[in-house]
Amino acid sequence: MKKTASAFISVAVIALLLTACWNPTVKEVPITAPWDKMNLPITENARVWSSDNKEVRVVHKAQRADVAESYLEALGKDGWKSVGDASSDELTVWTFEKDGKRIRVDIGDFPEGGTNVIIRGLE
Repeated sequence: MKKTASAFISVAVIALLLTACWNPTVKEVPITAPWDKMNLPITENARVWSSDNKEVRVVHKAQRADVAESYLEALGKDGWKSVGDASSDELTVWTFEKDGKRIRVDIGDFPEGGTNVIIRGLE
């Protein structure tokens, strides 16, 4: 019993240390319009590091597949329809349309660990 408790505590401490270690060097900035109205999944373990009216960049702690799924769900709930997919092993790329507007979503690895998301407005 004592070994099991000790092993559990060790695993919990390691998990906490790994969680605390995620700290990308990019500076966090406020999310701007039009991205702030899209209910993007940026509230937990994410850092918006660039945002203007043409593009938003967010780094997430989670793995690419999980991040991609959360963005696909969030954009779908916001009324965006996927109209194109140009994904590869290194990058997930979607094009969405809504109300005559188009956006492109690129999801790939962040150099310091985690997943980078770039959303651009398209003309």
